Amino acid sequence: MADDNGGGGFGWFILGGLVGLAVGAYIATGPGREQIESLRTKTIELSGSEPMQRARDAAQRARTAVMDPEHPVGKAIQDGVAAAKRKREELESTASRRTQRASTNLEE
Repeated sequence: MADDNGGGGFGWFILGGLVGLAVGAYIATGPGREQIESLRTKTIELSGSEPMQRARDAAQRARTAVMDPEHPVGKAIQDGVAAAKRKREELESTASRRTQRASTNLEE
């Protein structure tokens, strides 16, 4: 149920970390080239597996949520971008005024 709303991402993160740790340990303990080729073959085999398809589906749902302005995540991102633009304009305006004042004070 949490996956429908983009939740459960932390679980996938932990799973990815564990898989990466296992692969790193596997590569680090063996005779290199043969294990890399074996890993490449296994990766190709696993890329069509059901967990990989579920991960791809979850990633697609996340992309859709981010790009949809009606979705709470997409709306939050748009609001954040707009706030950052406003703040940047405010800071640039303040810096410009201070620069003008400083140059006026130097002329006096």
